[in-house]
Amino acid sequence: MFELLVKGVNETLVAQRVVPALITLSSDPEISVRISTIPAFGTIMETVTQKELLERVKMQLSSFLEDPQYQDQHSLHMEIIRTFGRVGPNAEPLVLPHLHKLALSNNSQAAEAKRTDVAMQLFEAYSALSCCFISEEVMVNHFLPGLRCLRVILSSMIKECETKIENRSIGDAQGSVSIASSLVGEDAKTKFLSKMGQLTTSGAMLANVFQRKK
Repeated sequence: MFELLVKGVNETLVAQRVVPALITLSSDPEISVRISTIPAFGTIMETVTQKELLERVKMQLSSFLEDPQYQDQHSLHMEIIRTFGRVGPNAEPLVLPHLHKLALSNNSQAAEAKRTDVAMQLFEAYSALSCCFISEEVMVNHFLPGLRCLRVILSSMIKECETKIENRSIGDAQGSVSIASSLVGEDAKTKFLSKMGQLTTSGAMLANVFQRKK
């Protein structure tokens, strides 16, 4: 709803009415309301040109990531990453440093399901941003390090799978089902299979990125 509102009015009204309302809602007692403002802030970054207005929006999005109260808000982080992947081509200087930090913190996430969810969402964001022009400084300091964080997560997942497989009979079909079930929930498995299909088109490109500037 908020996104449609942003697209339906001119920049003056966005600056005078929409952004102040969104900033107020971003402090709502209900975390779900605060999270719902994130895509709208992203749409503003995509559609407006006023520098002062964009700075206000960037400050608000940054506050979601830098405020300690949101440190363990998984749903908020997922929405931020999803939004950054969408608006990244228009906001790359803001997006990539934050994605790098999220990738780093995700490596130490104890909950495996959450760690996998964030890794998959980061993969989508980096896939979108890899098609954009990125300065050498940002590439070296944020883009590649963030991608390498994802590689760490994937390597860890592979090792966990191999260890569990080694501890079970290879011929035990029921055991194989149990392994899959214990690694991730049904939703996560569906997402993983979907991403594996995408690797045929985007995986080769990202693999090349991993090899650059080590």
